[in-house]
Amino acid sequence: MMNALPDFPTQDVDILIVEDSPTQTLKLQHVLERHGCRVVAARNGGEALAALAVQVPTLVITDINMPEMDGYELCQRIKDDPRFKELSVILLTSLSDPKDILRGLECGADNFIVKPYDEELLISRIQYVLANLHLRRAAQNKPVTEIFFAGRKYQLHLGRMHSIDLLLSTYETAVQKNLELSRAKAKLEAQAGLLREKNAEMAADLEMARELQAAFIPRHYPVFPSRSSPERSALQFCHRYTTTTELGGDFFDIRALSDTQAAVLMCDVMGHGVRAALVASILRGLMEELKPIAAEPGVFLTEINRSLCVILKQTPTQMFATAFYVVVDLQQGEMRSASAGHPSALLVRRSAHAVEPVLGDAEAGPALGIFDTAVFAELRCPVAAQDMVMLFTDGLYEVERADGSILDKEMLRDAVAKRAELPTPQLFDDLHTSVRKVAATGDFDDDMCVVGVDVARLLTNAQLP
Repeated sequence: MMNALPDFPTQDVDILIVEDSPTQTLKLQHVLERHGCRVVAARNGGEALAALAVQVPTLVITDINMPEMDGYELCQRIKDDPRFKELSVILLTSLSDPKDILRGLECGADNFIVKPYDEELLISRIQYVLANLHLRRAAQNKPVTEIFFAGRKYQLHLGRMHSIDLLLSTYETAVQKNLELSRAKAKLEAQAGLLREKNAEMAADLEMARELQAAFIPRHYPVFPSRSSPERSALQFCHRYTTTTELGGDFFDIRALSDTQAAVLMCDVMGHGVRAALVASILRGLMEELKPIAAEPGVFLTEINRSLCVILKQTPTQMFATAFYVVVDLQQGEMRSASAGHPSALLVRRSAHAVEPVLGDAEAGPALGIFDTAVFAELRCPVAAQDMVMLFTDGLYEVERADGSILDKEMLRDAVAKRAELPTPQLFDDLHTSVRKVAATGDFDDDMCVVGVDVARLLTNAQLP
């Protein structure tokens, strides 16, 4: 027979709370008093027994884990005392072990409330205890009695009444926990769906950023003089570029400053990913602004550094970039260069079978974006037909080998010298293959960029338009 739960309001119900945690006591007391209960609190089993001797409440709610006398012992002592035979005891527990139920049955507990508890469930459980207490009182001297559970009335034999009442409370707790888990699962699935959408958006944004970054890599090299065909250009260019992430911090640019002057900038921004790519974009923008002084490498890097410092000082995270900048002058037969903390470019003199660092014994200036007052020196050296200038980032040679050692600049210089007679594209490909072979991972450990500038011939006034 289906019946609704009788109305057992909690107003004016006397409840004794036994809880050693002041925070938990205040929380429970606040909830109960909001529903009209009269509450007395005890910090332990001893205080609880003393309070019972003064006044017997309608029910006791006690935590299980307490020092000196735990909730099981307190419940047992209450149930063993004839004065409290009708006093209901609810245990606060985590129900983490089936033995909790058995010990609850053993000590005569009337119900369980699992922590952390929901306010609505707590009040509902108290109402069930009050309802069943009323039914037990009404069923005295009857062979069967009735019990309410989950909105339904059941007829039970009195001898089994208490055990089933307690077991049903644990079952209800399990159902409640299952519902909570189902809600949590549904919430997690919804959040996972949102996360997938956000990841897809981020992946799309990164792909767009990668495409934009790739668009900045020169696809067509300038020719010298400007009216020459690519095959007849006095300068020939070649590059190789790879990144270890979606977005790289290495970049280069090749520009014609005139019919006889070409500028090449090689940069390596600290770190990887979006942050490095943004700084690289800033540097490209500064190059456009400083085009009028681009023929003077020292002045050019000095002004780029000053402007970059102004921008980066507004950010909480320190960022910097290294750079090597060269201007090849085909009419003067010279190369002007400046370095900002970057590995020196190599000058491959094929006619002399020699490879030498462009900086020689000179030291590179500081990296860009650190000292706003830094001034970068300009170095000059002659160039001749068949010479090749090789600019690169440290990712080309800073590779860990199987024995744990790291390739260095001297090893790179020797490797280039052994291949100096090869055409530049073949030299680069052969160099990349050899580095990958000795790398412990079989690949470069960092972003890598290398640019070659071959001087096919110098230009005289007669050869210019």
